[in-house]
Amino acid sequence: MTLKSKYQPSCWLPGPHTQTIWASLFRTVPVPNIKKEQLELADGDFLNLYWLTEGSGPLVIIVHGLEGDTSSNNVKAMFDVISKIGWNGVLLLNRNCGGFSNRLQRTYHAGETGDLDFVVKLAKKRFPHVPLLVYGYSLGGNTLLKWLGEKGGNAGITAAAAVSTPFDLASSTAAMEKGFSRIYQKHFVDLLRESAKRKFRKLPPLFETGDLDNIKTLREFDEKVTAPLHGFVGADHYYAASSCRQFLKKIRVPTLIMNSLDDPFFDTKTFPGPNEVSEMVELEFHQKGGHAGFITGYPWKKHSWTETRIPEFFQKIIRLLKD
Repeated sequence: MTLKSKYQPSCWLPGPHTQTIWASLFRTVPVPNIKKEQLELADGDFLNLYWLTEGSGPLVIIVHGLEGDTSSNNVKAMFDVISKIGWNGVLLLNRNCGGFSNRLQRTYHAGETGDLDFVVKLAKKRFPHVPLLVYGYSLGGNTLLKWLGEKGGNAGITAAAAVSTPFDLASSTAAMEKGFSRIYQKHFVDLLRESAKRKFRKLPPLFETGDLDNIKTLREFDEKVTAPLHGFVGADHYYAASSCRQFLKKIRVPTLIMNSLDDPFFDTKTFPGPNEVSEMVELEFHQKGGHAGFITGYPWKKHSWTETRIPEFFQKIIRLLKD
């Protein structure tokens, strides 16, 4: 596969784990000037959206990763680059994330696309005359790509980009149980357990979870919490129904998919080939970059390739549509 962009990883972050951990925990990113809006929904729940509306250009909808929120570096960094080029943006905060317990017997999961669809329609209504773009990373990338496949030619957006996406959820959770990746798994399981405890204190589940503190793996959490909470028979049913790989052929919007082949969260055998995606999809699988890292440059002048490549792709599509 010929890559359409040239990413050069920083030599001072030589491996996938240094890329992943530094980008997530140690990178300093400016706090965006965003405003929260809480929207009441027809189902009796609510959504929190975070808007950056100081620009006059296109609007970018951001779909975050597992247990992400406004403090996530990938969110802040995308807001920062959007601000610098004069665009607007909005973060869809998934239900029960960011410390806000939602009201219903549900939260969010990798295949839940209804809220994204709602926000796209809202953005089109509020910004009818500007290009509408969607960016998702990690679990948010899966949600975005699944939504694109579901909507087909009715997505109603200009372009999309997904970074560090799990294409097959079952293999991704299995990969997190091996080697050093178990450290990442523990981090996410700790976050998920605390989020579930907070929710269930106010709204006890209608099923038996057992002692949440005994849950040690992502698969176990999905089996005991995610699946029954959202109507799946079990983790395998949830993974099979929600993985985005089966939807990639149905995408009808110009879409960039960018992953690294050394991502410690994934089994690269599950990455799709060119014949497994629609003609509207550009695949970029870089040799290095870690998970949602892609840090390039020197220690005194560094940034993530994501914040260069994604706007570059969006701008290219906008120009092509104008010509």
